[in-house]
Amino acid sequence: MKKIYTLIFGLMFLYSCEYSNVQYIDVDKATNENIELAQSWIDDLLSNNLEDVKNSMHEEFTFVYMGITENVNGPYGKGGVSYGKEDFFSDYWPVVGELLPNGIVLKTIDTIADTEGVAIIQEGDAEGINGEYDNKYVWIFKFKNNLIYKVREYNSDLLVGTKLYKNRLVSIDPKNIGDPKEFVEEFLTYFNAQDKSNIEKITSSPFYFNDQKYNKYTDAFNFDGLKSNGWSYSSVIDTKTLFNNGHAALISFDFARHNKEGDPYLKSRVFYMLTVEEDRWILNGGYTPSPIPMGNWTIYIFV
Repeated sequence: MKKIYTLIFGLMFLYSCEYSNVQYIDVDKATNENIELAQSWIDDLLSNNLEDVKNSMHEEFTFVYMGITENVNGPYGKGGVSYGKEDFFSDYWPVVGELLPNGIVLKTIDTIADTEGVAIIQEGDAEGINGEYDNKYVWIFKFKNNLIYKVREYNSDLLVGTKLYKNRLVSIDPKNIGDPKEFVEEFLTYFNAQDKSNIEKITSSPFYFNDQKYNKYTDAFNFDGLKSNGWSYSSVIDTKTLFNNGHAALISFDFARHNKEGDPYLKSRVFYMLTVEEDRWILNGGYTPSPIPMGNWTIYIFV
């Protein structure tokens, strides 16, 4: 009996030693720290406190402006170009100062955050070279080793083109193009039906997702891979329009994946960038705070 007690206490000791090194994350604290770091990065950037900005950036930092117009006048408003830590300050940020010589005031109206990333939604107040420039912004941040690893800036690149570069637009009546949230629901219907033909009709080519450029949306995922992981269909949890000026929109889309029994086995969030083409919404790109596993590989997939 004594040997049994000795064995039990020995196992308990080993168990306690094993788990004494486990680090538990205070989710609320980590989330708040991420929000503070992201907000400070924007504030310091606008205040020209560039040393503080650089000190908060990871060495592998990348920045991408997520517009989709072919702006040939300058780097600001031209989407899909990736800037590293050095060329962000040498090639990109000085141009913003030239376009907005009197600066800009950004007011934070909402934040969406977790331990993986932060989305900061802001309203701008500035004067561009072509008049009042009151754009709306969404900044997406990801972190690595408590430093800012990736930043993606979303705003109306069409407003950038008209107010900062004097480009001209053909007028489109926003009443005729519908609610972008309804478009997302239409897209989900095609996705659940695995209708690649209609999916490609309402998505752009090329299609951008996170840091990847695809020839078309259907190149970014594989239905067989989804089904091998138990997927049967996806459903909407919540949809929010972060901004919509009638020409471009940014949507926050929370969704769930369900198995054949109808049970949800995964919940996630994606940010969709939409623009108007030929009087209807088109899906141009998306971003997820975290990758979603797909069978034997990991791919960024969105519904």
